[in-house]
Amino acid sequence: MRKTRYALVWLLACCTVFAHCSRKPAPKQYPIEGQILAVAPADKQLTIKHGDIVGLMPGMTMTFPVSDAKLLEGRTPGELVTGTLEVNDALGRIVALTHVGSAPLPAANDGALAALMLNVGDEVPDAALIDQTNTRRALSEWRGQFAVVTFIYTRCPLPTFCPLMDQSFRTLQGELAKDPVLRERVKLISITFDPVHDTPEVLAAHAKKLRADPAVWTMLTGDQVTVDRVAARFGVTVFKPAEDPAQITHNLRTAIVGPDGRLTHVYSGNEWTPGAVLADLRAAARHP
Repeated sequence: MRKTRYALVWLLACCTVFAHCSRKPAPKQYPIEGQILAVAPADKQLTIKHGDIVGLMPGMTMTFPVSDAKLLEGRTPGELVTGTLEVNDALGRIVALTHVGSAPLPAANDGALAALMLNVGDEVPDAALIDQTNTRRALSEWRGQFAVVTFIYTRCPLPTFCPLMDQSFRTLQGELAKDPVLRERVKLISITFDPVHDTPEVLAAHAKKLRADPAVWTMLTGDQVTVDRVAARFGVTVFKPAEDPAQITHNLRTAIVGPDGRLTHVYSGNEWTPGAVLADLRAAARHP
């Protein structure tokens, strides 16, 4: 009886320790204030030119997902707002928003507007980047074929974020090789938003680990300014806390760019599947 009681106490203690160790840290919340530059109801996102977010990032223009579509109701470009940015795991999102006024939008040539997110049908601006062989590449090189583009960083620790994008692209690579229609018409592009760490040498090792065929799947890096601009245009939001820039918080965006250089499909988050992308590619290939 005594042994049974001791065993029960030990089991309860283990369960308590396990529950404590497995408990996720509470999300961090940061006050944010700024001006709305664009509203994207279909993607549940806002582009905000904001001031410094103390403890997280300096003032800049970023595209943020919202926790609830109701936060977008009545929002208009030019609106001045205050709110709360919640950061949990690798995802930052607006969870509260309050109208405080309005002001004229920045001039069309303002640098802030250059970071506005592209919509389906928009032409993707060209950009000079560097691939895993340390060769300079331009996005325009992929004109004339379909390009599936995603954004990752090689140190991402969350299996349902960048590693999942890598595995989905690896699956796509295998399926494309078996498809006589798409095999020669589709390329895969992974762009890192951590160029300080993800040098061409690091990307080359990453590509080798994933068995990426360089004839099909290219990994790109570049200078920080160019990488940030390209990522923002595709709707990628990246936070690098000042106290630990290696702990990158980000959203996920994957897109298909058509042979004419225009966006044909955009997939937010990690719920898309290689099968869905292949179906969209086949449909687009049949109706150019």
